[in-house]
Amino acid sequence: MTLLTSAAGTWQLQRYPVRSHDTLQAWEAADELLHELIIERDDQRPLLINDQWGALLMPFAGLDVASQSDSYVSHCGWRHNLQLNQLPDTLTALAPLDPLPDDRDVVYLKIPKSLSLLEFQLAKLAAELPAGTPIFAAAKSKLITPAVRELFSHYCDHLNVSLIRRKCRTIQTVTRSVALDQGRFMSSWDVPEFNLTLHHHAGVFARNQLDIGARFMLDNMPPVGAEKVIDLGCGNGVLGLQYARLSPTSHVTFVDESYLAIASTHRNIVSNLPESLLPLYEFEVDDCLSHQATDSADLILCNPPFHQEHAVTEHIARQMFKDSRRVLRKNGELWVVANRHLPYYQPLKRLFKSVHQVAQNSKFVIFKARG
Repeated sequence: MTLLTSAAGTWQLQRYPVRSHDTLQAWEAADELLHELIIERDDQRPLLINDQWGALLMPFAGLDVASQSDSYVSHCGWRHNLQLNQLPDTLTALAPLDPLPDDRDVVYLKIPKSLSLLEFQLAKLAAELPAGTPIFAAAKSKLITPAVRELFSHYCDHLNVSLIRRKCRTIQTVTRSVALDQGRFMSSWDVPEFNLTLHHHAGVFARNQLDIGARFMLDNMPPVGAEKVIDLGCGNGVLGLQYARLSPTSHVTFVDESYLAIASTHRNIVSNLPESLLPLYEFEVDDCLSHQATDSADLILCNPPFHQEHAVTEHIARQMFKDSRRVLRKNGELWVVANRHLPYYQPLKRLFKSVHQVAQNSKFVIFKARG
């Protein structure tokens, strides 16, 4: 837990899910710079975008505040930190594809790592909010590149970029009225060796080509015939999609914490599998496997992330492994593809009765862990 003390107030703030001895902070200097702007104004109906753990939400608790994020875990973190600070929950939580409320008097935006996601968010603001709505954005200075400035200039007017403070900058601007071209933000490309066409919303990992780790797993898939299968951290859904093609009687659940990833996966399943098989597939936004029943799956496929926005971290993968152990039935298997340098063998060995290396190449390794 960290104590966020800024110009706007003091709050306890935790990353979510809460972990003991967490070395990662739940806020950053860019949040504090936005707090300085917040106290200069009297905003009553703010729209927050990409507020990771609620640092921007805290000053607006009790107001008619809306907050949008692609991360389900962030949505959980907002509610957790409101409760932790005993603050009223008057929040409207929004996913990226939800319509924006058109009565917002200001937007506070944390600039994301993904340029495609940033452009999609700016395009929605320009299309769905009244022209002239103020936007205050912030990020580490290194992220406010010429490409980022160009995007703001395309969708906004009166752009003002601050000097560097605490290695961060702020951007002050207002919305311009620009019609939304939805097709611009959905990319599509073929994977001819697997006879697939993949579709990606903005911001989804490996948006323009097949991830090389996923490709390695596709060349080394588990045996067919598992009754209940989960593609954990599914991204575009390609692992579960290929298993479904190889094993058409299997029930496959696609799980990711990204709303846009799940939307992309749904599109890919509909586009690549027969309509008659669609009742076999489920799509869930979740914090790892927190919503999945114990002893409910026979096979879990996992290409775990080791980044959370700008932080490099193994804790997501470790939570995935722990949740998989709970969810797998007796003799069920977890198949993990990972970069060779990542120390996943020992955490898997502590959780599972047996862990075997299925395949390896110069960059990746595939483990099979059995409970």
